[in-house]
Amino acid sequence: MRWLLSFLLFAVLAVALALAGRYAPGYVVLVFPPWRVELSSLAFVFLLAALLGATLMFMRVAATTLHLPRLVREARARREHEEQLALYHAILAAWLEGRHQEAERLGARYHADDATLGLARLLAARAAHAMRAFPRRDTHLAVAKEYAPLAAHYFAAQLSLESGDVPGALAALDQALALAPKASALQALRVQALLKSGQWHEALGLVDALKRGGGLDADQARQMRLSALLGLLRQNAMGHQALQNFWSQLPDAERQDPLLARAGAETFLALGQPAFAARIVENALNTAWHENLVRFYGTIASDNLPRQIEVAEAWLGIHARDAGLLLSLARLCAAAGLWGKAQSYLEASLALAPDAEGLRALAQLEEKSGRHAAACEHLKQALKLCLRKES
Repeated sequence: MRWLLSFLLFAVLAVALALAGRYAPGYVVLVFPPWRVELSSLAFVFLLAALLGATLMFMRVAATTLHLPRLVREARARREHEEQLALYHAILAAWLEGRHQEAERLGARYHADDATLGLARLLAARAAHAMRAFPRRDTHLAVAKEYAPLAAHYFAAQLSLESGDVPGALAALDQALALAPKASALQALRVQALLKSGQWHEALGLVDALKRGGGLDADQARQMRLSALLGLLRQNAMGHQALQNFWSQLPDAERQDPLLARAGAETFLALGQPAFAARIVENALNTAWHENLVRFYGTIASDNLPRQIEVAEAWLGIHARDAGLLLSLARLCAAAGLWGKAQSYLEASLALAPDAEGLRALAQLEEKSGRHAAACEHLKQALKLCLRKES
């Protein structure tokens, strides 16, 4: 379209000049002593236009010649950029397609702008790690830290956590968080490091802050809180009153979690509070039935065993064929000195689900009653069950 407009413009000018020459019979005299040149006005205009065009063309050629080195450099740089961009796309494709050897080889070759150089070397480091080429991984990672420090420190923290180097992971995360203090992915990884290092209080506070800020979804926050709370309880570093206050401040959903309820009950048992431990287990089982927790209930011998037996027998009305509940009832009755009742519950439990735990408890009852042969037979059966499970 552009060339057509130019052609039309020149055609109009040519027609205009032809008409002007037809109706303008003037002439131009050029005197260069001793020469004298006479030209028609139209010829002079054409000659002047030709001279001007030649001058412009010469100036353009001269300018192009002068800028030729720069143009060559720009063309080479443009071609190099296109080649490196294609190489970067090839690195990404190789990594995403699981071609780790090729991803590392191409990543080591990449040398374009700083913005993508660090990411390419980081992909090479990840590929080398996937192939367990750890020296090459560390070499690539050292380069990546110079050009893409945030992503490189994040990857270094992940590597340290995988290898069990928690202090190294925390150090890498501190460097990354200095660059991006509000990055939720870094904060979530820091929670994992704090949990592995046993810093339960700090992990708990960070989980709550992330949950409020939307950095963790409900399931992630629940799992991390549960891990931190379990660590705090199993650490058993609180006194009786402090532990009671801590437990009473927990939401009902957490106090009724089977794992947390058992950990809390075990902690109160260690502090000499079996009645409180029994209440914790009862509340959890009244909310949701859990086999391991109901078996654990039989090991809690509080000062009010008749009440515990009454509670367990009330559960038996709902879970009549629960072998674990029958075993717990047998243990509670044995602790209360109700030997005949304990034996009845044990036999009923073993009739439903024979297991080594119940057989050992029955052997202990037989031995207390002086029936040593029967006790030995039950212990043999328990041993056979244990060996069968191991095989």
